[in-house]
Amino acid sequence: MSSRPLRLTGAAAALTLILTGCGWGDEDQTENDSPANTIPQPEFEDDDTIRLPVAMVTPDGHSEGAPLGDDGTLEGTEAPGAPVDEEGNELFEADPDKTHQIEVARTDQFGCEDTASVIRTVPVVTDDPAQAALEYLINDPLYYHGDPAFINALAASADFAVDSVETDGETVTVELSGDPAPRSGCESWQVLAQVETTARMATGAEVSEVLLNGAPLAEELDLPPMDAPLEIHEVTHH
Repeated sequence: MSSRPLRLTGAAAALTLILTGCGWGDEDQTENDSPANTIPQPEFEDDDTIRLPVAMVTPDGHSEGAPLGDDGTLEGTEAPGAPVDEEGNELFEADPDKTHQIEVARTDQFGCEDTASVIRTVPVVTDDPAQAALEYLINDPLYYHGDPAFINALAASADFAVDSVETDGETVTVELSGDPAPRSGCESWQVLAQVETTARMATGAEVSEVLLNGAPLAEELDLPPMDAPLEIHEVTHH
């Protein structure tokens, strides 16, 4: 699958993404149960636009301050604010008409006791949400988003291109090329979790396989193999 151009609607330019240890979970499934990790692929709007689901590192302390109940209910949180640069300077005001400033899913812990939060971008027009979502993250110039800040580790630590995203049954395979340069082992985990979670959320797949220059991304980042897919929990707001 070749790379497709990503077109944004209205004033929502590609740079204006405004945001709404190693726990790789697994649950027993019966024959009639739906896979625990499967989340339906996002639907297109009537005007053929879609708000892409993108995974970013959860704000520091957010998982403790706004824990998820057993049913996925989010407790005691507020929507994050406008994007800021690495010095914490607000770049522009959040516009609720253009964004979902709401966490729609969260993963179990991974790496350095981090979690990944899934939010939605401004509306875009694309016929390949998974590839577009990954390209959105990779091309995003901002490391911090909101206050408290979601983190896009891909903005600082990876030089990637999305070559293809293919779904076969419950598995999504992402092929990347480039030369990632994570600044720490923790950031390596963040990069991997962001790519895998974004690909699964955009396709509804249960399992992801991410390759970099033909080799497993985890291997290229010197990370140990995972025993099970990272569990993703849909978030229910009051």
